[in-house]
Amino acid sequence: MDFLKQYDARGAAETARPLELRDQATGEVIENNGKPCIVMVKGASSRAVQAELRRDEMERAKKAKAAAKTSTQVDTNTAQDMHEATVKAALRLIVGFGNMQTTGEDGKARDLTVEDAPALLDLNFISMAHLMREKDAEHWTKPSFAQQVLDFAQDDADFLAASTKP
Repeated sequence: MDFLKQYDARGAAETARPLELRDQATGEVIENNGKPCIVMVKGASSRAVQAELRRDEMERAKKAKAAAKTSTQVDTNTAQDMHEATVKAALRLIVGFGNMQTTGEDGKARDLTVEDAPALLDLNFISMAHLMREKDAEHWTKPSFAQQVLDFAQDDADFLAASTKP
């Protein structure tokens, strides 16, 4: 057994996996022509994703430090701020879509691309019930699309299992 390969969850997280997007209100898988709408998501422990998140955090800390020196910005943490942070983090994990379309500038249907991800994640607002839930909660807590992406990306065991299948 190649131990370093078999248990490389971070390496496995570099390969995107399909998330079946669910309706925020009902929890039902969203379908298009009888097939699930898919968001291709990298794992949260991916080295590339973590490097991007670190850059984001360094930029945020730099801005906060500059604002503190000038006292021109009030430190707030509203639900909108949490929503924006959730969307920003989820954007780092999305690499594509399957079975999802929108209307293009020419009026014809076109497949969603990564460039459409910000609009998709801003279609619904974060769920406070989901934020406050117990991590092992069994009932549907109405997570937003961004929250679904983040939850899915954090399951290292599933990424590792998918990478070791023959």
